[in-house]
Amino acid sequence: MAKNRFDTFGVMLDMSRNSVMKLSTLKEYMLYMKKMGYNALFLYVEDTYEVDGEPFFGYMRGKYTKEEMKALDQYGASIGIEVIPCIQTLAHIKEFLRWGKAPIDKDDVLLVGEERTYELIEHMLATLSECFKTRRIHIGMDEAHSLGRGAYLDKYGHENTAVIIGKHLARVQEIAEKYGYTPMIWSDMFFRPWNNHGYYIEKCEMPKEYVEALPEGVIPVYCANLWICLP
Repeated sequence: MAKNRFDTFGVMLDMSRNSVMKLSTLKEYMLYMKKMGYNALFLYVEDTYEVDGEPFFGYMRGKYTKEEMKALDQYGASIGIEVIPCIQTLAHIKEFLRWGKAPIDKDDVLLVGEERTYELIEHMLATLSECFKTRRIHIGMDEAHSLGRGAYLDKYGHENTAVIIGKHLARVQEIAEKYGYTPMIWSDMFFRPWNNHGYYIEKCEMPKEYVEALPEGVIPVYCANLWICLP
């Protein structure tokens, strides 16, 4: 028998654009995944899931309830597919921020250093910890282009992007570890700010401050999107 080249072979489904899949449709999709040899579903949800203590999270967005997430996790386990939540803990939650229930730095970026920011993130992780058995989680943090350029700048003055994201990631990692999570993170904010915001570079030496900003125990993931339009 041939040996598997990967321990995890998965698909990420974006459930944050327009409508989310019904639970029945998602289960059907997972059956197709299983037949093709996949063993992991990365469920990308920006604000389209229920969060305890946050009634405006996913408000009027067709979010998944806790009961639905638990049912999805149980179904995945029954057919050998690990369901891994992929969320956002810095930017990319514009639809929630519109309700004024969390501090904003600029645009769709949460204000780093504010206790309300970390209260919100703890509510996210506590809820997901209850709904999914996996201890793997993707905490996002990509494309936070306005980081440190708005309310953070007014309050703390100018700081290097690496310093700010390093502070934030340390706090989020602490919360994640409280729930036994091993977090993953999109890595673009660690190389785009000093690379003219480009995704690619042939040969380089990363600035020391960006290397040091990524703590041990956090897994960097390179983002290369493949968009597929389903009928």
